[in-house]
This record gives sequence, C-alpha cells and structure tokens, in this order.
Amino acid sequence: MARICMLVFNNYSTDPRVRREAEALVERGDTVDCICLGNGMNKITSLAGVRLFCVSAGKYNGSNPLFHVTAYLRFFCYVFVKAAVLHFRKPYDIVQAHTMPDFLVFAALVPKLFGARIILDIHDLMPELYIAKFGSSYRNWAVRFIIWVEKRSVAFADKAIAVHEPHLDILAKHGNPPDKFSIVLNVPDPRIFVGGPAWSAASRRPFRLIYHGSIPRRAGLEVALRAVAHCRKEIPDIEFQIVGAGEDVRRLSGLTQELGLSDCVEFKQGVPVEQLPAILNEAAVGVVPYAADAFTQYVLPTKLMEYAALGIPVIVSRLRTIQRYFDESAVVCFQSGDDVELASQILWLHRNPSAARRMAFNAFRLAEAQNWRQQREVYFRLVDSLLPVRPTIFANAG
Repeated sequence: MARICMLVFNNYSTDPRVRREAEALVERGDTVDCICLGNGMNKITSLAGVRLFCVSAGKYNGSNPLFHVTAYLRFFCYVFVKAAVLHFRKPYDIVQAHTMPDFLVFAALVPKLFGARIILDIHDLMPELYIAKFGSSYRNWAVRFIIWVEKRSVAFADKAIAVHEPHLDILAKHGNPPDKFSIVLNVPDPRIFVGGPAWSAASRRPFRLIYHGSIPRRAGLEVALRAVAHCRKEIPDIEFQIVGAGEDVRRLSGLTQELGLSDCVEFKQGVPVEQLPAILNEAAVGVVPYAADAFTQYVLPTKLMEYAALGIPVIVSRLRTIQRYFDESAVVCFQSGDDVELASQILWLHRNPSAARRMAFNAFRLAEAQNWRQQREVYFRLVDSLLPVRPTIFANAG
C-alpha cells in the first residue's frame, strides 16, 4: 500500500481530474492526502477516503498578473510547510503536484530530499494561457520565463503527465523531454457519468442549453448569450443554464440583462462532481463556445467528454484539439466567435431531434473508446513505476 500526497491549487470537490486519480488510488488500497484550496470546504477533513488539508483561500479571478502570482506564492508557502510536516510525521512514497502553477511541484522539495518520488500532472499550458490572457507572444520575456519555469518544473519531477497528444506535442516544443511523460486523458468517471438517459433530451421542453465549468472570457459565453437572443423568436421556451464561477460572471450577468435574457438565463454556482449528472441530464444541448486562441487550441474540455458520456448533443467551437478527437459526425461545430452561426446550429438541433440523438450516440461511442478504465491503468502503471520494490519473503515448506 502506497502513501501519496497530492498538491492542487483548486477546490478538491469540484476538480474531476484530481478526484478521479485520488479516489482510484484509494479504491485499490493506497492512502491519499490532498492539500488544496478551501473554498468553503475548510471544515471537511475527508472525502471518499481522501484526507483533505484545505487552505482558507480562493483563486484570484481578475486580470492583474501580479495578483495571480501573489495568490500562487501564498498557497505555495503553505503547501511547502504542510507537505514537509506531513512527510516527517509519516513519509510519503509519492507526491503529485497538479498544475497550475507549474512551480507548485517545488513545494515537494522536502519530501523529495527525504525519499519521496515526484509526479507533475500538467493540466494546463501556462505559457499559452499567459499569451491568450494578456495578449502576449512567445517573444515576450514573461512568456519565455514561464516556459523556463515549466522546463525546470518538469526536470525536478521524476515523471510527468500530459492530458492528450497535442498537449504533449507543445510541451515537447517548449523543450521538455517527451519520454518523461505519460498521457492520461481527461475522461469522465464512469461511476458518476452513466451514459444513456439524455439521448431523448433534445426533444424536451423547455429547450435547455447548458455550460458548466470555469467562466473566464476565453469560455466564449458572450457569444453563446447573443446566440440565445437570436434564437428566442423561433424557440420561445429556450433556456440557458451556466453552472460555475470565474472572472467573467459579473460582465456576463450585465450582458444578460442588456440582451433581455434575464427570464431565460440562469447562473448557478458550481457543485461537487457527483452532483453534476442530475443537472446536466435536464439539458437538451451542451455548449462549449470557447474563443480560439493560443491556449484553447490545445484544450480537450472535460465538459465535452462529460456531455458525450451522458449522451447529450454538443455544439463546440472549431478548435484544433477538439477536432483531433471528435469529428463532425459526433459534434456540431461553429466558427469560434460567430454568434450567428452558433444560433443557426442551435436551431438545427432543435428542428432535428433524431439527428441530435444520432450525433450524441456517435460522441458517446468516441468517448467510450477512451474510457477511464483504460486511463486508470495507464495512471496506475506510472505510479507503480515509482514505488520502491518491496522485498518478498518466501516461507520454506516442511
């Protein structure tokens, strides 16, 4: 039985990737601790067998890069001390850092010096996110510095994880050794996301669209709101539910009022992963309207995989990585930023429920081909490759 500590600058209960990996380890008999953000969970000490150490802090959702760095550093200092203290009490075999930020992996320095092996799970690309968020380029000194930090972070870890092949490709272009990585896709937990019930949802009333997850500007939700406004005349009972939190909520709430959509658009706080299917299964269509930028071109949204697993028809922006895994027989595509085309695709799905069900089934089949049972075995092999070889004692017969 291994002892593993996870470090994550996020709310554990709403982070599906961290929870899948941590709870899979617990199910097979390992012990898992997680040092994470509190976000109202500070009094919760365990969840599904994972022991939690929650920091009373939240993420900064503004546009000032200095405030982002300050939030990261504050969390880093807490985690550095907490991981060291916990390791001295009872040593860990492995410490796994989940990005962002990449440099969070260095909070495992003390456990590493005293024998723990280190995994860096790179969820997102920090250089590309900086370029997209602050209108920069690869020539910018800050971007070059972030790439340098990324490379040092990967070098510090014993093993690293990428979330899909295009993600690994760009990490390699940054100068990281590809042979140090395993690929573990962001796929839904089959215990939670059980396919089938939503395949008839496209003909439901009201006709509800849904988006869930983080809500930054790059999510493209302004485009989705404008598309809903275009559709109201033909679909009087249209609804749009946005589930989650992020920097763009206030602006989007104002736009909702400006467009006269307050009676059909609902903003709902994020919920723990296990509560999502009940909400998602009430929707007719999932919408992933991401803006096209240096960051989103390398994103395969977990929400897309979750809609596919539940059999919910999906409309997505035409982005490189999404099109690598889902063709247009499985998802309805539109040009990123084009609210008129998005509205046209919403109307098409509304008029053609049988086609919507067929596409949802195709998406389900594609998602099932990359299921968590397969990805879990990849993850287990990676973890086991870092564990010390346990001596086997053979008893002599007779």
